[in-house]
Amino acid sequence: MNNMATIGIKSRKEFMDDVKRDWLAIDRGEPVSEPATRIYFESAEALSRVITRQRHNLLQVLHVNAGISIRGLAILLGRDYKNVHQDIKILEESGLIERDSKGHIIAPHEKLVIELPLAA
Repeated sequence: MNNMATIGIKSRKEFMDDVKRDWLAIDRGEPVSEPATRIYFESAEALSRVITRQRHNLLQVLHVNAGISIRGLAILLGRDYKNVHQDIKILEESGLIERDSKGHIIAPHEKLVIELPLAA
């Protein structure tokens, strides 16, 4: 399991420019920054639509109860199965949760660090 994921705000163009820069450096045999788990959103608004209070709570419970079923997670959270299932789908699509080799849902990070730029 990864220890930490950094969440930030970056436009699609900025992200692709970073990928291109690293790719070219690798092609030239130059070192690139150490691999790290980074998850980007295009805006603070997009981030706040994904990481809600309920989903943050879901991540915490899932981290401690790795591999639990969605139904079991819904019971632990005292929430409706359908809503928890939708939250799992959104968190998985955003890269905040994943599935292990057996297909079980896990929250692999012990810590999420959110970087919000104050200047453009």
